[in-house]
Amino acid sequence: MSDKTNNYNWEQWQILNEIEKRNVINHFWDAFNPNIGLKTKTEIVDNFIKSVNFQGQQFGIKSFGFYVYMLFVIVDNSKIRVPKKFGGLLVNKGVILKENGDNKFLVKFNYGGTVVVELNTKILIG
Repeated sequence: MSDKTNNYNWEQWQILNEIEKRNVINHFWDAFNPNIGLKTKTEIVDNFIKSVNFQGQQFGIKSFGFYVYMLFVIVDNSKIRVPKKFGGLLVNKGVILKENGDNKFLVKFNYGGTVVVELNTKILIG
């Protein structure tokens, strides 16, 4: 299945095989222009949220260095179990370590280290 815009709804995305998904992620999505593939990214994140049975502080999709796109979820309890993969993407779990004030939190990700994150939106597409 091919789409000239490389934007897919959830049903179309699920039909793509792993090679086709990797092609879209690696050759069309751009960390410096997050609007490219926005429809597809939003569909993946929305369906990921629907599929889990826990409350995350923030859900999203972004590049975690060297153009490695991953779904991510930030939780406040390290014991919350998070799927390793969803929709052809790895899932990066972040755990809140402490609050830094002004809705900023120190978060330790499984991949990407420890960073300060603003949790002013529930969904972040990067």
